[in-house]
Amino acid sequence: MSSTTPIPTTISAQTTTPKPPSDNPLLKTTRSNSTRPLTSLENAFCGATAGLIARAVVSPFDVIKITLQLETQKRTYGILRPTSTGVLVCASRILKKEGVRGFFKGNLSAEYLYLTYGASQFLIFGTIERMLGRVDGMHKSVRSFVGGAMAGAIATSVTYPFDLLRTRFVAQEASHKVHTSIIGAVRQISREEGIRGFYRGLWPACLQIMPYMGIVFTSYDALGSGYRWMRRSLFVSQSGVFRTLDSVQDALIGGGAAVIGKCCVYPLDLVRKRLQVQGPHLKNYANGNVPRYTGMSNALAYIVRHEGFLALFRGLTPALIKAAPASATVFYIYGQTRDLVLTLKPE
Repeated sequence: MSSTTPIPTTISAQTTTPKPPSDNPLLKTTRSNSTRPLTSLENAFCGATAGLIARAVVSPFDVIKITLQLETQKRTYGILRPTSTGVLVCASRILKKEGVRGFFKGNLSAEYLYLTYGASQFLIFGTIERMLGRVDGMHKSVRSFVGGAMAGAIATSVTYPFDLLRTRFVAQEASHKVHTSIIGAVRQISREEGIRGFYRGLWPACLQIMPYMGIVFTSYDALGSGYRWMRRSLFVSQSGVFRTLDSVQDALIGGGAAVIGKCCVYPLDLVRKRLQVQGPHLKNYANGNVPRYTGMSNALAYIVRHEGFLALFRGLTPALIKAAPASATVFYIYGQTRDLVLTLKPE
């Protein structure tokens, strides 16, 4: 999945088994008047709310990123020449051809994706983290990595068809649409490509999301611990700046963790997008530039051989511009929603 955005599992699902206090900053509430864990339904609700709002914020960056990922590079006189020159040129072209609405292509399917992914990830991570918490001697960073990786892989597999639909809607142009509606797209893909058509690129998506989510949750843990250490230090303990940042620390730490994770796994995200537009209508997407690949390894080898190694990072700038505010928004909205739920029902 796009690198779809990680959800901060600040409160794990309710259980009847006594649970030891967690040392993971993701599992600590900011409300002192309530110490109870969220129920599974509340956990899913907070995650879904955060995902929906985050999607609305980052949609234009997502469209630009996918558009750049689907562009190839042309070799002229032995020199690789990209079909566009960067983020601003791509944004200008979309605006000129399709207007402001062009930056929100595929937004409906993306909203479904973010809603179901957020809810699924919360439930899965809460369950796995709770199980790993009972393992003696397991370091918190290991729990964060394993829990995040498993939650990301399962949630991605469950919601992948929405991700594929989002990519195909973004890839088509307003003047030459392959699909006109979500229902029509589902029927057409089912008829022409079968069930497998909804899962093109799933393997690189899982290979990408597992280390990505593991890195993000581990980075969040490390950055959160570092923030708390600086907050407690004598030099900054009285700093008005840190007191101001306390209210948005989840957003700042979450944004930083997302940037670290995205840089580590971006090539697999690019390959996933190119595989998602494979099929009988390949040449009708992305101006017909994407070659036909036989699989993930073939796509990786072809891109490196014909476009150069740096082509694996096409669209990284808008991806980072998107990842930071998206993750920051998710972490912040989740925290606010969680606190609201605990305020309305503290016990």
